[in-house]
This record gives sequence, C-alpha cells and structure tokens, in this order.
Amino acid sequence: MKDPIDSRQLHIFLTLARKGSLRLAAQELHITNSASSHSIHVLEESLSAKLFHRPGKYLILTERGHYLSKEAAEILMHMDRVRTQLAGPLLDEHATFRVAAGFNFVHRLLPDVMREWQQCFPKATLAAQAAERDTCLQLLKTDAVDAAVMVDPPDDSEWEQVSLFDDELRLLVSPHNPLARAETVTLRSLNQKVLIVSRLQSHTTQLILAETRRRGFNFRECIEVGSGQALCEMIKVGAGIAFVAEWALPQDMEEGALVTRRLDDVRINRRWAYVRRKHTTANLMNRTFLRLCQRVSEPLIPEPQAI
Repeated sequence: MKDPIDSRQLHIFLTLARKGSLRLAAQELHITNSASSHSIHVLEESLSAKLFHRPGKYLILTERGHYLSKEAAEILMHMDRVRTQLAGPLLDEHATFRVAAGFNFVHRLLPDVMREWQQCFPKATLAAQAAERDTCLQLLKTDAVDAAVMVDPPDDSEWEQVSLFDDELRLLVSPHNPLARAETVTLRSLNQKVLIVSRLQSHTTQLILAETRRRGFNFRECIEVGSGQALCEMIKVGAGIAFVAEWALPQDMEEGALVTRRLDDVRINRRWAYVRRKHTTANLMNRTFLRLCQRVSEPLIPEPQAI
C-alpha cells in the first residue's frame, strides 16, 4: 500500500499553482525557495507524475497538475471540515453567524460557501444578506453583522481585510449591437449610449459614471432595473449597454445571447475582500467562513502567465 499524500505538500503545491513562482509561493508560506522546490519534487516522485512545466520565470501546470489542483482543493477543504467538526463542541452549537455580502457574491458564490459551512456547523445558522458596499460598511460599524464580503473596502485601520480576488468590468451588449462586431471598443465610443444598471446608487455604477465624467462625456440615459437577471434581459432585447464582471453573468445564459467586450483604453477593476472589525474576536465560525470564501474565490484568481 502506498503512503498517503502529505497535506503540507498539497498546500505548498496549491500555493505554487496559484502564484506560479517558487519565490512568491515561498514568501506567502514563510519558507525558503529550496524547501518549496524540494516539497514539490518529493510530491512528484511519490505520485510518479510531473506537475509543472518550467519554461522560464514562471511555473505552468501540466495536465496532471491541473487535475491535482482541482482534487487537492477538495481534499484540503474536507480536512478543514474534519478539523472544524472536532473543535465544534467548544462553540455554541446553536449560534448564529451574521454576514453581509455584495449581490453578485450572494447569488453566484455564497451558496457553495453556505453548503460547506452548514456541514461544519449543522446546528448553527449562517444568516446572510445581500447589500451594497456602503450598506455592508454600515452594518459592520453597528455590529449588525459579524463579517462582510464587499468590493473595494476603504483603507481604514478600523477594518481587518483579506483580499479574495480582483475582477474587471467588461462591456455587455446584444450580439446584434454594432459594438459587438467593432474591431475596437473605447470608453469614449459609448458616449450618449443608454446605460443599464442593476442599482443606480451602487459602488460599481458610481465607479463607471465617475470614469466617464473624468473623460468628459456622459451616457444619454441611465436605467435602473433592480437585478442582474433583469439587466441581462434588457441587454438581450437591445435596450442599451451594461458593464459586468464575466463571472457574475447568469450560469444558464443562452449561448450567444450576450457578448462581452474588453475596453481598449481603460480598465475598470474592483477588489473583492473579506472584512470584519478589528476589535471583534475571530472565532472558529468566522475563520471557517473566511477559509470557505477563499476556496470558492480561487477559480477567479488568474494564473500567472509565462514571460
């Protein structure tokens, strides 16, 4: 019988797969480059499989490496759950953990977090609410929630922040819109177009409007529709244009029903982060929620490109 796979080696492997660099992985793990390299070498030897291509500055996953990265994340998540279950009796089993999160995170990623979290704490309650960025901050300030997941939290000593992933807003149009077939799309080419937004006062909408005003033009009209699903339906019928992060689009969207385009002259980026007040104690439920948020965010972190 072969020896079981070492969990520490798996953790180093996943960090290296995400960072793509021995140096960056070693810095995050607080180990030496040689220790990181040796761990991967031992893992490859034990599995009789090459996990990385090494063409230059960055490391690139092989086909077997891609397979292991998916399986390893699940293995470590289950190990975390076992550890959490063993520590569970130290908590109030019927406690409620309160969170607020951005609408897209709630609709697309939070269900996976809640499913795993409920397995860790079967008698407890994860009370989640969708909220805009400023509302999340207000809920934290008044201790109405224990933690929040939001875009672009302010740099303030009052908050403890852990970055989860960055995304980029892209132009969303109907395939019949001339912009879908244009060779290049610039922000200025959208002057006097109709902008469709989910919520007019959201941080994301204000980010878009601020960028257009900075460049000296405006949209002809800004229509608020209340939800991401309604926004997509409006775009499908050609009612206007929108800006979205591709990961937040409906999963059941018909193939070819919508087209996303990257702007050539500007990048509108957002940073998603886990936030809590520093004066509060990060108990086991809090730490578990953070770990699960990091797990579901990993597929949204781009892999380093070889130079």
